Amino acid sequence: MRKLVILGATLLAVAGSVISAQIEIDDDFMRSVEDSNKSLANHIAIKDTKGVSIDTKELSEMFAQVEAFYATKGDAQDALDITKKSRQLIADIDKSVASKDFDGANVMASDLSRACKSCHNFYKKS
Repeated sequence: MRKLVILGATLLAVAGSVISAQIEIDDDFMRSVEDSNKSLANHIAIKDTKGVSIDTKELSEMFAQVEAFYATKGDAQDALDITKKSRQLIADIDKSVASKDFDGANVMASDLSRACKSCHNFYKKS
């Protein structure tokens, strides 16, 4: 009986982690991405290194979730490619700002915004 209880508890724990690992990309989530992206652009414009660092960390985590969502969804290679490109841009922005290249970071932030827009053209629900 004790083994059955342990097995049942283990199965519940695994099922709970699988359910919590499922990612939902909804309008609220995408608004958060958009807000963080705007915040990033503003922090770059005022040369706020700390603010950029906070924004890039947050955006990197969000885009990891987006990538995981589309990886599990399947048949979304364009979204995966755009997400990977976006994550690389975020890392490059962080490096540029760390070396005080705010002009380069600004160009990459514009590229990031365009990448978001191109993905929305493919996948945003009307």
